[in-house]
Amino acid sequence: MTGQALLDRMEDLNRELDLQAGEADVTRGLRALNTAQDHFETLLSVESPNGLGSTTGTVTTAAGTETTAFPTGMIRLDAVWLLDADTSRPSYELDREDSVGGHVSGRGSLAEILTAAPVTTGKPSTYYTNGSAFYWNPLPDATHTLRWYGFQRQTDITASGTFAYDDGVAMPIAVFAVQILRRGLDDPIGDYIELARDVFASQIMAMRRFQRQRAPLRQYRYGHET
Repeated sequence: MTGQALLDRMEDLNRELDLQAGEADVTRGLRALNTAQDHFETLLSVESPNGLGSTTGTVTTAAGTETTAFPTGMIRLDAVWLLDADTSRPSYELDREDSVGGHVSGRGSLAEILTAAPVTTGKPSTYYTNGSAFYWNPLPDATHTLRWYGFQRQTDITASGTFAYDDGVAMPIAVFAVQILRRGLDDPIGDYIELARDVFASQIMAMRRFQRQRAPLRQYRYGHET
């Protein structure tokens, strides 16, 4: 399905719109469709992991570099796995650190507490993220590739481009886009406040709960022998 098919559905819902190629409302229609898609993706990201539309991608470390940039457009993170250098298949899942700065070596993992000396460099075993960057522990000793699982926003809708989601999503997206265009200058301010409340409530929830991996890693601070 192309973006033009979505514009056609919008015309079916509102016969006053002119959304065929070269007509007056195409730019406004596409802008409304992309606003609707953004809101739909926010709502979808709030749902449980592994839902339809979930995606994967990779990030790489650099030797001696503590951080790696967070993937653009990712709005839900479900898991991070280290890929085996020989097979390019998942080797083990990284544990997440929830404490700010908790990725620092020697503080988080039970293995580090039980060893005589903390592991300071090597393959990452845990990570901390604030949605801007991944912070690795231990400090990477080489280039390592990691696969992330989560939800990432799709590219903007264009008239000739392919719609990124299932056909069943097309009509709800078109309905919301038409609703956006029907809001006129003389609409009561309360209508806009209500719309903003609905939109931002889900967006804030998505931003607060963007990490959906299992429960946080336990923090072991002390060890003793009996």
